[in-house]
Amino acid sequence: MFQHWRVRRRSGGLFLVLVAFAITASGCGLSGHPGSAKVVHVLGEAKGTPLGVGQPAPTGTSDLAAVSCATVRRCWAVGVAGPNPAPGTGATVIAATTDGGKSWRAQRVVGDGTPQLSGVSCPTATECMAVGSTGASLPGSGVVVTTSDAGATWTAASSPPNALVLSSVTCASPTDCTAIVSDGTSTWSAHSPDFGQTWQQEGNLPSTFQPENDLACVAGGICLDAGYVPTSNSHGQGAVAVSADGGQTWTLASVPAGAGVLQSTACPSASVCLAAGSTGTTVSDVVPAKGLLLRSTDGGHTWEQSPGPLPVEDVYGMDCPSADQCAMVGTFWFGLPEVGVGSVAESTDAGTTFRSTPTSYTPITLTAVDCPSTSTCIAVGGHTVARVTLLPPRRHPATTGSGAPTGSTAPTTTPTT
Repeated sequence: MFQHWRVRRRSGGLFLVLVAFAITASGCGLSGHPGSAKVVHVLGEAKGTPLGVGQPAPTGTSDLAAVSCATVRRCWAVGVAGPNPAPGTGATVIAATTDGGKSWRAQRVVGDGTPQLSGVSCPTATECMAVGSTGASLPGSGVVVTTSDAGATWTAASSPPNALVLSSVTCASPTDCTAIVSDGTSTWSAHSPDFGQTWQQEGNLPSTFQPENDLACVAGGICLDAGYVPTSNSHGQGAVAVSADGGQTWTLASVPAGAGVLQSTACPSASVCLAAGSTGTTVSDVVPAKGLLLRSTDGGHTWEQSPGPLPVEDVYGMDCPSADQCAMVGTFWFGLPEVGVGSVAESTDAGTTFRSTPTSYTPITLTAVDCPSTSTCIAVGGHTVARVTLLPPRRHPATTGSGAPTGSTAPTTTPTT
């Protein structure tokens, strides 16, 4: 499997809440087999045996925006707290699972105030870094919190000087973390060699580029950040910022003219990368649109639009745990007026084609996904956390010199930790 690391983050500004009203009914979409467990579906969800199963996030959570899995069992999701935290539980901005997403618990951040978190990266089973801001509008409001004991304690680390916000972070190891930082007028990448104790400012992102807070870096130094370039006060064209030297310098990649806003990138191999988002160009509001997928075969420097419609509309998150398998999450719009529910799709051919994944209880847009193995992904969005089962890639029988089949290779999965 091609090694890569990334951070998952929802788009549309730092803490956009995409509100979608969805209806669940106890008599609609339940299992039809007598005595079987009931599966609650949301109107608009893809039908079939659910491969994506959601549940409410811990009490006090409002909007989960990013997720990172250190192993197939240990994952962390971060976001912003609810407006009215329940007595005794308090505000929740970090949720964690130790059983692969079957159950989740809130984890508290030590210190005054409740941070607004937008990115998380967990390079080991006990060490995680989360970033965001205090919510203030002044330079110096950037927030970095870390844990070295699997979340038993989360404490403040240093923030890059003059940072207004750290929108995303990715850590290849505790001694190699890269974050996207803004002071309100310019945006740059910063590197920490000591898990957030110190930061060195690196290259500025292109001045016209607006990142959508989804940083992805692959082994060998290539980093990609999806976003847009403004074309008017409320519209933009999709763009990808690319760094071939781990964030030291950044340039704009070549994308098709007229591309909609891009939200996420993923690279199933060192040369093949995907960028996804929306056909829409509105950046000032949530406007229903179709999904958009771009493909690069030169490590993210040039992109072409993939043909055909996507089963996910307004794609917000993507991950590829192997050279063949990829998952994407976002919105499915239905009805008049249009209502958005969470949507999932999978690819078993390196992102060439995607097919819809049946889900249960994904009542609001899913905005981030991380796949710690070739069999499982964890997705989050709003007040929902979901486990997604990946289908194995198709295996074509090998042939002998005479063309006779010699068998096939079984897909591999990451061992459970």
